[in-house]
Parts: sequence; structure tokens; C-alpha cells
Amino acid sequence: MTRGMIWGWVITLIGIALWAYGYFVGGHPAFINWAAYTPHWIAEYMPTAEAEIGILLMFLAMIPMYWPQKDAKPAAHP
Repeated sequence: MTRGMIWGWVITLIGIALWAYGYFVGGHPAFINWAAYTPHWIAEYMPTAEAEIGILLMFLAMIPMYWPQKDAKPAAHP
């Protein structure tokens, strides 16, 4: 595993924990009124600001996981 993948997984786990806290415990009101712009099943997953930030972190964690690393060697093709 490269450092980018490790950081990506750490950020993903933090995002999952933050989303779960915002989804199950509650907190601050959401930044975006999801019910007005999306179907109800999408709006149910982001009821609070904490849940929105958690989802954002999970999506942003894909950047270091899939970004080409300097030390990565190109795959050898047979």
C-alpha cells in the first residue's frame, strides 16, 4: 500500500464516523436543503451538517487513493 492509499482509507474512516454521528445522533442543521433539490431517499442520508461533511470527506478520500504516486512503478505488460 502506498502512503496515498493509507491516507485515503484514514480519511474515509473519519468520514464514515462523522457521517454516522450526524445521521444517528443529530446535530446542526444541514447546509443544503436536500429535500428541495433531490429525491427523498437521498435527502434522508444527509439530515445534518455533520453528515454532509462526512459524505464530502468520503468522496474527497478517493483523490489520494487514486492519484498517481511519484514512487509507483508502471505496471509491466506481458
